[in-house]
Order: sequence, then structure tokens, then C-alpha cells
Amino acid sequence: MLRGNHKEIHLGRRDFLKTTTMAGVAAAIPGTRPAGGNAAGPSRPRQGGMKKKLLFLSDNPKAHESFIESIRSIPGTDLQVSSIQVSYQKPEDIIRIIHEQNMDILFLCLARMTFSFGSLYDSMGDLDIPVIVLSTNPELIPIDANLVASLRANGANVTFALSQDQALERVKLLASPWILEDRRAVLYGRPFDSTTVPAHNLTEDRVYRRTGVKIQYRPIAELASLYKEVDARAAGREMERWKKEAVEVIRVSDEALLDACRLYVLLRSIIEKEGLAAVSIDCLGFTLSPNPVLPYPCLAFARLRDEGITAACEADVCGMLSSMFLEEISRKPSFMCNLMSMDARDSRIVLSHCVAPLRLNGSEAAPMRYRLHDYHGSGRGAVPEVEFPLGSKVITGGFSKDLKSFMLWPGRIQSQVKDTDKAEPGKGAMLNVCANTMDVKIRDAGRFLQNIPGLHQIMILGDHTRAMDDALFAMNMQLVGPADFMPPAA
Repeated sequence: MLRGNHKEIHLGRRDFLKTTTMAGVAAAIPGTRPAGGNAAGPSRPRQGGMKKKLLFLSDNPKAHESFIESIRSIPGTDLQVSSIQVSYQKPEDIIRIIHEQNMDILFLCLARMTFSFGSLYDSMGDLDIPVIVLSTNPELIPIDANLVASLRANGANVTFALSQDQALERVKLLASPWILEDRRAVLYGRPFDSTTVPAHNLTEDRVYRRTGVKIQYRPIAELASLYKEVDARAAGREMERWKKEAVEVIRVSDEALLDACRLYVLLRSIIEKEGLAAVSIDCLGFTLSPNPVLPYPCLAFARLRDEGITAACEADVCGMLSSMFLEEISRKPSFMCNLMSMDARDSRIVLSHCVAPLRLNGSEAAPMRYRLHDYHGSGRGAVPEVEFPLGSKVITGGFSKDLKSFMLWPGRIQSQVKDTDKAEPGKGAMLNVCANTMDVKIRDAGRFLQNIPGLHQIMILGDHTRAMDDALFAMNMQLVGPADFMPPAA
């Protein structure tokens, strides 16, 4: 986690459901679920949200009444504060109190003078909630610092504060709604059993309790059934838009392009009617079949990302959540990509995928130039090959598989590889590398290699490290990255 007293809260919210959408989309599909019906995620409430509970422990609560009241009065929150007097020379009493209380935040206001905290840190363990430790004698902190270090060694996520103002800033972050609070997402496929990125250790409840996102799985057959009812007229308008904007269309038939646009119309309608923030499909479970039940979703996902909707490939749960997080932080669409290889000596990585948004610089920026290709030279489907802004600063990363940390790595786009030019008609799937492939210079490739979050990396343009650190701290998550978060020089 980044050190220092962060003076601002960077918890912006974005309206994923823009009013500027294609005419006729909302009414294009009959039979989709109404908004508010069959809500995704667990039914029981998650501790957190706007009504969080803070336990304030001190040896003299009366001396801290004014500060405790300032915590209760943080604007925009409904923080419930319980204050209990303890003796830091009686760790067994503190442990008993902690385990008797139902809390979201633990605040330890230390005694002004003590020589040892005894077995306090050995007995407390990892509470899986954030802990704030306030030293009341900032000019003499060695024993306090040892307590903090020992709590961290046992797994606790601890903030060490040397002033009430510093502690209050951290409480403000923890008391605020999580950045993805109560967002809803639907994944089409087998629950937590993606063809390429299974997540058997996760559940809908665990995802909700760790991130605030309510997810729901549905069968691909349900989506395929709805697809048959799509009005081709709305899809035709979308198809003409792709053809008009593309620099070149290479080996993509109108039939394949129209099918991809019909899927976009369907997904957009479901998203609007149900108020979804994200959607994903276990696409590799059917796209390589001789008779796929749905078309390739690459174009649909690219367009949805440009419109502020997270569209994650391959029903990758952690990848979807990582995309949602980075897109919310940056207010820009993300590039969800495979980590293909790494050059440790030159500290470079190769990122590649067939789905790339056109507006990586944000919705107000001009779309990047692109060509339309068939999928991996197979003569089927349609994917956009985007001209990425060379030399641009980027950050890549993602949530860990247990949703307890987030890996973040700064980089800079060096070059773009266009293996699509090697495609030969009639030769079948001859390209292992996807349509959008680039070299990215990063810092400390060795450390990067040992902290890879998984198959997919999520990339966005710009540098949003401070805002990410604040948001992750509020979610009781660790930020993992290089020693220096500044992007490499151009």
C-alpha cells in the first residue's frame, strides 16, 4: 500500500447506462428480464456499505470525545461508532472485546506511554477487517511501531497514524461506499467454471462480500434462445456503422458482421432493462465449435466497453471485476488481454487479445483507427484491430484469485505487432496471437513475474495509482506493485 496522508477521496461513480444508445435497441428484444426482477447476488446483507460499524478502543475515552464525535460526523456516511475503555496492559480483555463485537473497522487509540503490548498481536490474528492504530505520543513511537509491524505480520491490514487528522482521513475512506458498491453483473456459462479461467474457490457471496458486486450466472442456452428473436434492422444499422468507421475490412463477410451486431443489440437490451454494470460470456466454450450457438462476441464487447459497460471475455470472474474497478477509476474503457510473454532482461511484456475498445482515451476522445479482421485468420467472426497510441503511459493489473489484493504495474506502449497481415485465406486458424498485440515496457519485470494475477491482464491508459490505492484501502485490499510506480521513460 502507498504511504502518506492522502488528502482527497478519489471515489468517482460513472453512469454505466448512457442515454445515448442506438435507436430501437431498448425495444428490440422481447422476453428479457425486467429491471429489478430476479436480482443477482446473495440475498443476505453484506457488512459494509453506508452503515459501517467502527469499534474505538482507548484507555481514556473521555479524553477523546471530541475526536470520536468527528468520526461519527463524517459527511456522506452513516458510520456507527462504539467506544470502549480498555487497558493495553490486559491484552486478554482486548481480545475478548474484539471477538464479541460485530465491526467493520477496528480503531486502536494507543496509550500515551507503554513498554510492551504483551501477547496482543499474537492473539489478535487476521480479523479480515481494516485496523487503524493511532499513536498518541508521535515523538516516541518505537513500541507503537512494533505493535503495528507485528499485527501486519499476522495478516492484518493496518494503517499507522501519527495524528488525529491523518487517522480521520483514513476513516473517511473506510466509511465511504465501495467504488463498486451494489453493481450488478451477469455471466453466461457454468457457475465459476469458465472453459479457460475457472474460479472454483469463489462464490457469489464471497464476490459480494469482497467487492460489493452482485453477480449472477445464467446458461448460455438462455442467451442463444433470445438471440434468435433479435430484430435484424437495429443490427443492420450497427453493422453499417462498423463498416463506415473501419479503415479496412479484411475477410469479414456481411453475414458474420451482422451476426456480431445482433449479439450487441441483444446484450445492450438486457443491460438496459436490468440495470447491469457488466456482462461476460464463456465464449471459448462454443466459438471454436463447428456449429457455435452464438456468434463471436468480440465486436459486441468492444462497442459495449466504449459505451461504459464492462464486457469481460471468457467468463473470467476476476478479470471482469478487475475491468470494472479500473474502468470506474479511470472513466475509460479497458483492454482485457492475455499476457503472452515477458522479456526479463529488457523488462518488456507482450499483451494480446481480439477484443479492444476504440476509445481507450475516454468517451469524449476520438475513436482510434481500426481494421476489421476475421477471427484468428479462420474465415469466421469479426474482430477490431486497433491502432494503439504508441508511447502512451498505461497501467496493467488485476485482482488476485482470492480477491484480497490487486496487482498494479505501470508501463508504456512501445510497439504494435500486426501478425494479422500474415493471414492467408483458406488456411484455417493459423494465428496464435490475437488481432491486437503490443509490446509494453514495464518496471521491475522480475517482481512483475512473481505477482502475475492470472491469465488475463487489464490495461488502461494513464496513471491512476493514487486513486486506486485509496479505493483498495477502503475495500480492505492490498495494492501490490513495483517499488517505483512511475511509468518507464518513453
